[in-house]
Amino acid sequence: MMWSLVAFGYLVIVLTAIAVEIYAQRKPDVIAPLGDMLDHVMKSRTTRVAVIAAWWWFGWHFAFAETVQLEL
Repeated sequence: MMWSLVAFGYLVIVLTAIAVEIYAQRKPDVIAPLGDMLDHVMKSRTTRVAVIAAWWWFGWHFAFAETVQLEL
């Protein structure tokens, strides 16, 4: 039950992100499309290093870190 609720939550987030990107592609004067936003953000070297560090942190904690097993 809990797994399906979490999966549904992530599905809602992904579908919302896709819908916002489609809207941004159609009306770029209202919301910047993802590519334009990333071009603007990645101009700074500090930001690029922070993005790499964030991806490393997420990858380490979700792919390699030992998960906590709770006994209920």
